[in-house]
Amino acid sequence: MNEIDILDIFYDELRIEGQNRNTLFLSVDEMFVTKLSQKLKNEVQLADVEKLVDICIANEWLERTTADPNYKYLSLTNDGLEVAIAQQYKRK
Repeated sequence: MNEIDILDIFYDELRIEGQNRNTLFLSVDEMFVTKLSQKLKNEVQLADVEKLVDICIANEWLERTTADPNYKYLSLTNDGLEVAIAQQYKRK
């Protein structure tokens, strides 16, 4: 599991919900971890996911949209969207 897997969840949700990156906000919680575990077909832990989210935030691929210090209401940045799309096409 790496940062790209985190971005993939955001990109998947964009496509499923039919939203754009400016209107989709996700919280990294147990539901997020469940989706990621199902996608990877491997059990992942919330603490490990949070560490990767911190890296995504540091890389400016994800951003906090509230003053909440936790992992609620995160959004994908333009750079994060570009990375996610590039990785999707690279796999094909």
